[in-house]
Amino acid sequence: MLTTILVVQLILVAVVWWVRLDDEEFEPESLLSFEPRSVQKVEISASDDERRVTLVRNADDWQLASGIPADVDKVEQFLTKLADADSGWPVAEQDSTAERFEVTKEHHQRHIVLSDADNVVGGLYLGTSPGYQKVHARAASGGPVYSIKFSAYEAGMDSSSWLDRSLLQPVGEVRALELEGVFALSKDDDQGWVSDQNRDLDQDAVQTLVDRFRNLTVMDVHEEAIGDDPVLTYVVSDDDGPQRLSIVRIEKTDDDATTSRYVVYSDRREGRFELASYIAERIETSLENLVISESDVVEEDTVVDG
Repeated sequence: MLTTILVVQLILVAVVWWVRLDDEEFEPESLLSFEPRSVQKVEISASDDERRVTLVRNADDWQLASGIPADVDKVEQFLTKLADADSGWPVAEQDSTAERFEVTKEHHQRHIVLSDADNVVGGLYLGTSPGYQKVHARAASGGPVYSIKFSAYEAGMDSSSWLDRSLLQPVGEVRALELEGVFALSKDDDQGWVSDQNRDLDQDAVQTLVDRFRNLTVMDVHEEAIGDDPVLTYVVSDDDGPQRLSIVRIEKTDDDATTSRYVVYSDRREGRFELASYIAERIETSLENLVISESDVVEEDTVVDG
């Protein structure tokens, strides 16, 4: 009985002693401390990869170093998630362990540098993953290694990871659509879509084509030279006026098989962009695919006569 009382007393003393200790002495060290709105530049690289990306804030928008628009929501979510990352308690403090977790200056999977207008406000190394949606992280200045809720793939090192893929989409309402040398369509408040060639248009087919431009997405920045003439040149007129979209097909023959890649560029934006083949092929059309066919007319007349 006395032994039990003694054990209880020792436990109580230990609890009181722990509570009364200076809280700051046991406070986990903050991994990063910055205000997302203060960040003006983000640089991401890796020790064993030539790829790297730089993102720059432009007023309320973000862009790649080349000036091409970046996905603003994605960049802001990235910064917020880093700022809110709960480091918790260190998982390692030895330099040898940091090397094994790939979070050292010499060997890391990601190096993230955050800067405001004048100075670096945060630096971070990301390394191996200890579990699902977790990654080992260490401040670029050194110190303990933490396990944070983040993934290395969220810090992409190429333009495709951050590109605003909707940058060529129309602004507001599409009012006219022209495929140079083939047809010109315009929207009439009373008649719907009308053709410059006085053909009866299939309104659903035209709207499907228009929607393909409204949802137009690109895959990546195309940095290689292109010498071929456009196979398609569309002029899409929206609330900001006409936008000329030129599409180039690049054919490559390999082992007697020919594959096609497509590149699109605009007179409204800088840069050339990779376009998925299925998207390019869906907008490569003719007026005959947009008019009401004779069979449809006959069927409609039959229904009326009946």
